[in-house]
Amino acid sequence: MPTTNLLPIKQLKLDLKNFRTIPQKNEISAVHAMIAINPDWFWALMESLLTDGYHPTENILVLKDGSKLIVKEGNRRIAALKLIYGLIKLDDSILPSHVVEKIVNVAKDWKSANKQVPCAIYESNEIELVDKVVTITHGKGEKAGRDAWKSVARARHNRDMNGASEPGLDILEKFLKESKNVNDQQRERWSGDYPLTVLDEAVKKLAPRFGVTSSRELADQYPKKIKYRNELDNILRDIGLDVLGFKKLRNEAIDFADTYGIPILVKSGGANASTNTGASTNSTTSATGSASGAGVGGATSASGRKAKAVATDDPKAVMRALKAFIPRGKNREKLVTLLNETKRLTLSKHPHAFCFLLRSMFEISAKAYCLDHHASGGPTHTKSAGEDRALVDVLRDVSSHLTKNNKDKAMTKALHGAMTELGKKEGLLSVTSLNQLVHHPKFTVDETHISTVFGNIFPLLEEMNS
Repeated sequence: MPTTNLLPIKQLKLDLKNFRTIPQKNEISAVHAMIAINPDWFWALMESLLTDGYHPTENILVLKDGSKLIVKEGNRRIAALKLIYGLIKLDDSILPSHVVEKIVNVAKDWKSANKQVPCAIYESNEIELVDKVVTITHGKGEKAGRDAWKSVARARHNRDMNGASEPGLDILEKFLKESKNVNDQQRERWSGDYPLTVLDEAVKKLAPRFGVTSSRELADQYPKKIKYRNELDNILRDIGLDVLGFKKLRNEAIDFADTYGIPILVKSGGANASTNTGASTNSTTSATGSASGAGVGGATSASGRKAKAVATDDPKAVMRALKAFIPRGKNREKLVTLLNETKRLTLSKHPHAFCFLLRSMFEISAKAYCLDHHASGGPTHTKSAGEDRALVDVLRDVSSHLTKNNKDKAMTKALHGAMTELGKKEGLLSVTSLNQLVHHPKFTVDETHISTVFGNIFPLLEEMNS
């Protein structure tokens, strides 16, 4: 049974193996992870502590580990208190300004009253009892109360404490540790807040395509022993970004794995295999690098049969291309958001909104492409003084970089229409015309005009995000 006592905050150590996150190297990284997973809850708790002080009836659960006192329940509260007392220091830009103001103005009697907290202290041999108490604790719904475990934390607890198989979680943790197509902020957040149930379903559907019999086997082989690792990593990233969810996974009209470039069946070890009908299952790639094989005017179904072709001036051609478009790379989160909004538009009803979003997509894509390649001699989107360059000039430089100054004849051919259209002052979707949509009181567009020229400019959008 635990003993109860008041302990100084500075003696308590945060649990670096908190089930909410992947194991952390130190307390600072542990606090970063807790904030990233659910910042609203963290800052609400911190404000509550600054306003009302620590509630004396809520014991911190502490487990002895040699000379250390490890917090097993109450990590957010202790982390918040350590920040308030300056025992843990974060960059000022991370803390909301109103929280910083409250910390600066906290009264002396508050600091005196809250430097110790009531703790229930368990011996090291009582770890199973501690785990049982922690498991049933997370039920409060208030932001300043205990934050209920999300699917990742529940799966991590189930695996680490109950010995259960959690293949989706295993793949996610390997992905966050080794993949290069996620940034540090995403690693922190997704380590504890990620649509794991979506990933679990996706992994079940994908396992046969890698020539394995189960999600467990795929998790064991990932990432070193599988082909199409990059394609699988793109699926994992898009699930985290909410680009790929249950709706797309369960859409029988679309083979979601094929749109990412994973064939119908992959033999163990990664070699492609044909279907029992003898038809090739390799996903086709367009001249502009699209992994979907959809193109602007047509699409290919999961069965390999081509969808009914439509004319280039048909809005269906535009929407088909956008639905098959999957941006890749860093600094493209907003691009994905704009793309999702664009897909929800009806071109005949919202032509101007479509053009505004399209212009934004080109600008963000051009900047992201420059950030990807400028360090290695690629184009830049800013002038020497730091202000943004004209978009049409940036796009010309991007096109030149993509075509290797027109030495890559196939790429030059693919992008010729895009730069011709975007560079024309009178072109419907030129940079000038897109500006006029905002500033000119009488300049308008309709869906037929958009559809006619969209096929020319879309290849550049694809290439900047492939």
